[in-house]
Amino acid sequence: MIYDDFQLNKTYDFVIENYAFGNLSEEQLVAIYQDGRFASPFLEQQLECWFSQLKHITGNKDHDHIHRVTGQLYDAKNFTKNGMGFMPSNQRGSGRTFDFTATHKKASKLVYIVCDIVDFPAVRVKFLNGIELLENYPKGEIKAREREALFT
Repeated sequence: MIYDDFQLNKTYDFVIENYAFGNLSEEQLVAIYQDGRFASPFLEQQLECWFSQLKHITGNKDHDHIHRVTGQLYDAKNFTKNGMGFMPSNQRGSGRTFDFTATHKKASKLVYIVCDIVDFPAVRVKFLNGIELLENYPKGEIKAREREALFT
């Protein structure tokens, strides 16, 4: 299904087909695509196919897409079995600390495209206003146990 446009806070359901690579088994590929680090480059491109008003932005910008008509900026994030973080990437990882002000500044200009890849090849997509997301999850993280509440 291709959507000409999309709504905030609505969950869209998709099933990825044709995700073969060489001689890797389906089980191996599913495990790879359930890891957000590997799924991101593919999903960022696929989102543009599912939602025709999105234009993918290449390179390491502070956003992944722009709306072709309104100019709104979007950042795609993957919800995995470990949950999801939406703070800036320079705040993630060993020895890095959470900065509420920087996270708020980034979230205030973005809509986040949350892609649930836990049950890959089934993928759920939800567009969430950055400020509202931060109000509900002030530490920039959503726990795995909160997944169903987020997508329903």
